[in-house]
Order: sequence, then structure tokens, then C-alpha cells
Amino acid sequence: MLRRFSQFSAVVAVAFLATAPAHATEFLKAIDDVPLVYGLAELPEPMVFESDQGRVVRTSAEGQVGATEISSFYIASLPALGWKRTEDASRLSFVRENEELNIQIREPASARPVTVSFELIVKLASTRLPE
Repeated sequence: MLRRFSQFSAVVAVAFLATAPAHATEFLKAIDDVPLVYGLAELPEPMVFESDQGRVVRTSAEGQVGATEISSFYIASLPALGWKRTEDASRLSFVRENEELNIQIREPASARPVTVSFELIVKLASTRLPE
């Protein structure tokens, strides 16, 4: 009976780990309040553009993490940081006050690493993002 319970516990644990989202151990350097999925490494040289209307930051990360795992992680974790997912199901996009965060995941056909692009658009308080 005890052996059967141990086997059942092991199966439940494996099933939980397989469906749980990835964990973040650090945040993006270019967008310091967006977590970085464990297994991804942010690439150097982000693009930052600032004007009197706001700011745009673009950065990328690469790693051997599945696209579904990355999407699940951001869908599950960003709302706790104040981000609300937009209604557009065709892309991974979030809004928070006067900010918009777009995440694009490119999974290559070969064994090359997945590339995740992040774009943060910050509008000044006097301008609003389209709703």
C-alpha cells in the first residue's frame, strides 16, 4: 500500500512539474521590472529611444526554452506586476497605465535557441495609448 502511494505521489509530482510555468531568477536589464524566464539570457545592446512624447525600449533574449513555456510564464507572472493582457489573442501584449509591453517569441525549426523580443512603449502622462 505504501509503495503504491509513493508511485502515485511521484506521478503527481511529475505531472505538476510538466505543467508548471518556468521560473524567473532575474529581470531584464533593459526593462528592469520584467522578469526573465529561467534558461533565457538577455542579449547585449538594447535599443532605447527617448523623445518628449515617451520612450521605446527593445531588447532580446535567447535560450533553449520552449515557446509554450515562455508564453505560459509571462501570462501567469506579469499580472502580479500590474500588467493586464490585451484582448488580441494573435500576439502576446500587455498594458499597464501608460505602458505597453509586446513580447514576440521566435522558435527556429532547427535546434538553435529560441529568440524572445521585448518591446516596451512608455507614453508620457499627457499622451495615452490607444484603447
